[in-house]
Amino acid sequence: MKPRLLCVLLLLPFSVVAQAPRWSAANLNLACDRACLVGIIDRYVAAMVAHDPQALPPLAKKYRMTENTGTMDVGEGSLWRSRVQLTPFQIHLADPIAGQVALQARVQVTGARGTEDRLVAIRLKVERREITEIEHLWAGSINAAAIELLTTPRPLLTTDAPAAERISRDAMFRVASSYFDALEGDDGLIGAFADDCVRHENGYRTVNNPPPGGRSMPSPVLPDPNTPQGKEQLRFSMLTCTEQINEKTFAYMKHIRPRRVLILDEAKQLVGTFPLFVHDGTRRGAPADAPPGMLQNLVTMETFAVRGGQIHHVEAFPFVTLPYGLGDGWTMDSGR
Repeated sequence: MKPRLLCVLLLLPFSVVAQAPRWSAANLNLACDRACLVGIIDRYVAAMVAHDPQALPPLAKKYRMTENTGTMDVGEGSLWRSRVQLTPFQIHLADPIAGQVALQARVQVTGARGTEDRLVAIRLKVERREITEIEHLWAGSINAAAIELLTTPRPLLTTDAPAAERISRDAMFRVASSYFDALEGDDGLIGAFADDCVRHENGYRTVNNPPPGGRSMPSPVLPDPNTPQGKEQLRFSMLTCTEQINEKTFAYMKHIRPRRVLILDEAKQLVGTFPLFVHDGTRRGAPADAPPGMLQNLVTMETFAVRGGQIHHVEAFPFVTLPYGLGDGWTMDSGR
């Protein structure tokens, strides 16, 4: 073998190795960072509002889409076919590592019966800058009493977290999971709740209300302090996140599975989850012959604002109720 040819052959393997791509969790999505993901979902929503599928970001050939757990295609469903207008109330969550991005928002929808406020959650999964998953959740008939807390999101949900208050992705996942563990275990001490933890449900503040109290459930009706039931509701509304769960008020929940903790927004320390609440008509600890209670399932988006390893805010909406036994549209055999 000629020396020159031998030299080429010896160098060839090293050249191939040197040019090989370095794969990592970050560049599996072709370096689609947080700004890239937010841009994709904003373009998606703009195309939906304009009823223009041609303006969409690239769709994967085998994308999957659901709306309120039903499977459909782009262009179908209520949000694509309705006259939708965005409001300033928008919460973006983006996770470049997982390739997931979501938007919680209040929108106004105009139809044959006029204009109504709706709450929506839209989730996209992005791989190599193509949309592979689309999930819509929406609920209508939002009462005017809820609009006050659906006008401007709390800064905790829209601003970057100070570096000193950030925790790791694994820790963020555990903090969010502790919320569901606490509800299933009827023990508020399981949850990583801050003392000032506040929960907004469909726009209503339902926990840690200042005296003399407020709503203890997502309802436009304020409790009547002149009735025993109203006094009890006002008392419960002033309890902390930990104290409310300790009273076992949520024991009608059979379980919260799957939880789908999908988005870990490290910059803003937000955790986006899409849980399925299964209510089988019984209460934990109730006698066997007790009359049936709530019998339904519910799917929603819950966003947790985490600071220093504790939950300071929970933004939960929209509430999409389903017959008992129906799943979330994404997880086989879920719903019971």
